Amino acid sequence: MATANLSKGEILAALSGVLLFLFMFLPWYGNAGEAFSGSGSFNAWQSLSFIDLLLFVVCVIAVAFTLLRPSGVFSGLPWSPAAVVAVAGSVAVVLIVFRIVAAPVDEVVGFEINVGRRIGIFLALLAAGGIAFGGYTAMSETATPARRSRPRTPGT
Repeated sequence: MATANLSKGEILAALSGVLLFLFMFLPWYGNAGEAFSGSGSFNAWQSLSFIDLLLFVVCVIAVAFTLLRPSGVFSGLPWSPAAVVAVAGSVAVVLIVFRIVAAPVDEVVGFEINVGRRIGIFLALLAAGGIAFGGYTAMSETATPARRSRPRTPGT
């Protein structure tokens, strides 16, 4: 499939979806006293009970809607695929911010009270923001060609 049919926002959303999936395998939490050791670190799959599945669904939405949109599969939907991707990315941002603020201390065995956040959760937040921004940008990119096609009247 040629990427010439994809907008910059769609490409950003799809790449961010792939990155979010990869960042879910990096350490998200660990003992705050062991900031530089790899032992005692937990990734999203190990430390989240249900949110990790929701984040995975967001990754699938971002990639699938972007790759399948040019084929016209989603032409019957009441919403544009870009709007669905933007909302899914926004939900992912909210879920990750929630887990930055409220670490899953009770859900991960072996944690002490002082839980430290690792690089993976912050990279995942950036990727989720990329999905939301890519979807929003794709919405505005698909709306602008109609505006450009109107003939300009003199003096405006």
